[in-house]
Amino acid sequence: MVSKLEKSIRLIAFISLLLTVTWIIFTGISMSQIQSTWSDIDYLKWASQPDIFYIVNYVNVTVLTIVVIGLFALLFSYFSEKNKTLALLAIIFIPVYGVLNLVCYSIQITVVPSIAANALNSSSDILFATELVQSISHSAIGFVNGLAYAILGIPSIIYGYMLSKSQKRISGLLLLINGVLCIIGIVGYILQNTILSAGILLGGVVFLVSLIFIVLDFGRREKVNKS
Repeated sequence: MVSKLEKSIRLIAFISLLLTVTWIIFTGISMSQIQSTWSDIDYLKWASQPDIFYIVNYVNVTVLTIVVIGLFALLFSYFSEKNKTLALLAIIFIPVYGVLNLVCYSIQITVVPSIAANALNSSSDILFATELVQSISHSAIGFVNGLAYAILGIPSIIYGYMLSKSQKRISGLLLLINGVLCIIGIVGYILQNTILSAGILLGGVVFLVSLIFIVLDFGRREKVNKS
C-alpha cells in the first residue's frame, strides 16, 4: 500500500507539473514579445510596463519555486532512512536555490518595474536597472537565476540517482539528466556559449517530463493493489 509520504510526493509532484506547464506556456507568450534587436533601453521599457502575461508568469514561477522546495523536502524525508548521508548532502543545497530564485523572480514584479521606469528618466541609473532585469541574458540577476538552477542540479542528480536505485528508474534518470543540463547551462552562461546556456531551458523541459513519471511511479503500487 502506498504510504502517506508517497501520496504527498505524488500530489506535490502533480502540482509542480501543472505549474511547470504554466511556466512554459506563459514564458513562451511573454518572451515572444522580445525582439533580437532590442537594446537595454527596449528591455527597460518592456519591464517598466509589465502586461498580464509578464505578471502571471513571474507570480507562477515564484509559487513554483516554493512548491519545488516542498517536493525536494519530501524526497529528503523519503530517502533519509535509506541513505541519510546522501539525502542530507542533497537537501543542503535547496535553501540556497530557494533564496536565490525567490529573490530573482519576486523582484521582477515588485521593484523592477519602478526601477526600470525611473532609469528611463535618468541615464545614470540605466546600468543598475539592466542588471536587475532577469530576461536580459547578460544581466547580474540573469546569472543569479541560472546559478540557482545549477545549484538545484546537484540535489536533482543525487535524488535522481537514488530514485533510479529504488525501482523508479525513468523518473530518476530524467531528474538526473535535468540536473546535469542545468549545470551545463550555467557553464555555458559563464563561457557566453549560447548552445551550452540553453541547457537550463532544456533542463526545465526534462524536469517537466520527470514530474510526470514521478507522479506515475509514486502511484504505481496503489494501482497494483486496486487491481
